[in-house]
Amino acid sequence: MRMASRAWLALGGGILAYEVFAPTDELLSYGCDRYLESHPWLTRAVIGLTALHLLNALPAFLDPYHGFGTAVLRMKGRNVAR
Repeated sequence: MRMASRAWLALGGGILAYEVFAPTDELLSYGCDRYLESHPWLTRAVIGLTALHLLNALPAFLDPYHGFGTAVLRMKGRNVAR
């Protein structure tokens, strides 16, 4: 199994564990509802950008996650394909 697959399983397992053991009024979806009330555009933008990133629907220069990953690799001294 590749490392990315293990990371996705860990994320999914962590989310499931949190949802099972969290207080009813502190589920992740309820937290998102609160964020939508207090910061509607920012919340929608983060969710939308994350979805577009995961779907590879953004060019690299518009993808903030790609930019962050590229910056981290440069700080580590690794060559980054443009």
